[in-house]
Amino acid sequence: MTTTPLDQAHAAMEAAPADDAARLRFYDRLAGSELVLMLEAEPEGDRIRPAIFPVEEQRFVLVFDREERLTAFAEGPAPYAALSGRALAAMLAGQGIGLGVNLGVAPSSILIEAGSVDWLAETLATA
Repeated sequence: MTTTPLDQAHAAMEAAPADDAARLRFYDRLAGSELVLMLEAEPEGDRIRPAIFPVEEQRFVLVFDREERLTAFAEGPAPYAALSGRALAAMLAGQGIGLGVNLGVAPSSILIEAGSVDWLAETLATA
């Protein structure tokens, strides 16, 4: 599978955990990426219902930076909505929901807790 810009930004962040600039570059890349959000069911008009997964007493929606990665995770076709990381952060802000990014299907697999999603939305709103 091809390495994506999000994979590269994640690898740089993981290689230098004390480097705030590398962490910010990862979140900037995430915000600027078109992400595929896994849904419970096909969209109804402009309404979507993201699939929400509990992990260790927290709730997460799952996003992937490639449709193929969602298909690999779901082990087949799954309903999704494509939106920017920026729009997704704004949509989730304040709801206590984190992001599961590329879980189990890419080197950039990461759980981003709800507080970090709130921070990202706040940071993007002021940028």
